[in-house]
Amino acid sequence: MREVRPYARCLVLAAILSFATRAAAEAQTPLHGHYPPGQTGLRGAAAPPAGWSFTDFNRLFSNLDVKDGNGNTTQHVGEARYANISMVGWTSEQTFLGMNYGAIVGIPFATGKLNPDSEDIGQTDLDLGDIVVTPVALSGTSPSLDYQVQFAVWTPSGRFNPGAPDNRGAGFWSLIYTVGGTWYAEGDRRGWSLSAVARIEQNLEQASTGITPGDDFDIDWGIGRIVQLGTYTFEAGISGFGTWQISRQSSGPNVDRYRYYGIGPEVSAVVAEGWAVRLRAQWEFGVQNAVQGNNIWLIVNHQF
Repeated sequence: MREVRPYARCLVLAAILSFATRAAAEAQTPLHGHYPPGQTGLRGAAAPPAGWSFTDFNRLFSNLDVKDGNGNTTQHVGEARYANISMVGWTSEQTFLGMNYGAIVGIPFATGKLNPDSEDIGQTDLDLGDIVVTPVALSGTSPSLDYQVQFAVWTPSGRFNPGAPDNRGAGFWSLIYTVGGTWYAEGDRRGWSLSAVARIEQNLEQASTGITPGDDFDIDWGIGRIVQLGTYTFEAGISGFGTWQISRQSSGPNVDRYRYYGIGPEVSAVVAEGWAVRLRAQWEFGVQNAVQGNNIWLIVNHQF
């Protein structure tokens, strides 16, 4: 048998390493933005009453499979995550441009990033994530429509070190521009409603890596109606979301854009004066260059 020369062995080894490196890169997804799509559902743009409010979001979400640009599974993950997001809001009785002014602060604690990518798997400890501040939250109302305009800043307050297994933050700032509306059939707020809230997330450079993630477009929507059962008032319907990366990541192992969608049932109830509880389940589909999973939201709201 002819002996393989050293340089030939080097060529074979280099080819194997090149293939392995390329395959690993293809299995990774782009960096995602901060916003967890699906956070707003039925009547997502309903105008809040004047005063203070507290909303506690409990999110159970799974990371099941990493999908490539064709929607094929490149890695099975099969893990469950939990996040708690406490949001304190205030709405003034004063108006600006015909809308009431407000502000919101959201503080998340989670077992991983709220919008995970393929680098953010295999983590379990609950810790502080990236805090979001909404200094401008304008809301208005008309006989058949509620509407909102918001500007928010997502801070890199959560722990982040490149490649670390315990990151809870994304490591970059984001600016969020939001518009939304909720339409009430025939102006009846106790009947059918159709809502949509659209967000553009402008992601800034991740200082520790020099990577600028692509910007995102997210839309949360919901269709439902009020149902009266005895002394209890319920709202039931279907809600969902779509999220798209609208500009490419500046660099990294996978610069293709990602997208995914979600849909599922939602129900809410007024349980006491000023208290409401909402339950939402959404299954993800049409996933490309992202981690696919499912979401269950349990949301408690109190108006002071």
